[in-house]
Amino acid sequence: MIDVHHLLTGPDSSLEFMSIDHTVVLLPGAAETSARVAVRKTALEKVAPVITPDIRISDTTPVILEDPALAVLAAIADAGGQRVVLVGHGWGTMVALQIAASHAERVAGLMLSTNARLETIALRSILYGVLGLLPASLVQQLGGTPADVAGLLDQVRPVDFKPLADRVPAPALVIVGERDVANRGPSTALARSLPLGNLRVVPRAGPGWQAQYPHLVAELLVDFLSSSS
Repeated sequence: MIDVHHLLTGPDSSLEFMSIDHTVVLLPGAAETSARVAVRKTALEKVAPVITPDIRISDTTPVILEDPALAVLAAIADAGGQRVVLVGHGWGTMVALQIAASHAERVAGLMLSTNARLETIALRSILYGVLGLLPASLVQQLGGTPADVAGLLDQVRPVDFKPLADRVPAPALVIVGERDVANRGPSTALARSLPLGNLRVVPRAGPGWQAQYPHLVAELLVDFLSSSS
């Protein structure tokens, strides 16, 4: 078991002695900056080969999870990968769940995180509040824009992930910061919905901790896969 308290104080050189046997597929959130993705990728590349398929969302066509899932599978094939580890955040978590539920033979494990955001009631219209309770697929059928639908999926809400999570047979780790108030509930629900789900709460970590401590993301992944193998 890794010492999370120690790792939060700064980069840890022990990554030099860690590795995993599978290619890692890094699937970011819908609005994540390239800089945030790059720091996580750099840390993960210290323990495994990493690919970052393009799963960007079009703002002119309907949002269908199967489309980015197929793009990821094609990228895995191009990289010569067999069974991979999916590391998803936000929208990337939903894509990872789609792949793991529909193509289980390609997935050795998952590390996932939700992306809920605290919103003040004053900033939310009544209509948006009502739509926010519905599955994203239904919001799309009711005329929601691709941006609206993508924004809902990017939060990784129970109403959207449960139909997929129930069908994921691979071991999965859900990670969340102790001080990330908005995501503690959704993360717990996601871990409980996955047949082989585990929850890891990172002490003292708040929103955005994965970009701040990317080495910890890599260490948590290695530690989880080692314990579940």
